Amino acid sequence: MSTVRLTAGTDVTRQAVTKHLQVLASAGIVRDFHRGRERVWELELEQLSEARHYLDAISRRWDTVLARLKAAVETDPTSQLSRD
Repeated sequence: MSTVRLTAGTDVTRQAVTKHLQVLASAGIVRDFHRGRERVWELELEQLSEARHYLDAISRRWDTVLARLKAAVETDPTSQLSRD
């Protein structure tokens, strides 16, 4: 989509959207090309999929750690949290 289309119906300026898109482009998540006078942006689906897999792995690790913390707090008789 073009920046104009991406900002249509929002209160966000084209300049702000462009800055965000440039950050995403530097991360390899989106890329831009020119179509006539228009700058068009598109997702790099492979990079987005790779980022999702990475974030899913981090999420699973946090779930494991938080479950261990919960179990430790609930079984520790000296914990203030288990007395509530």
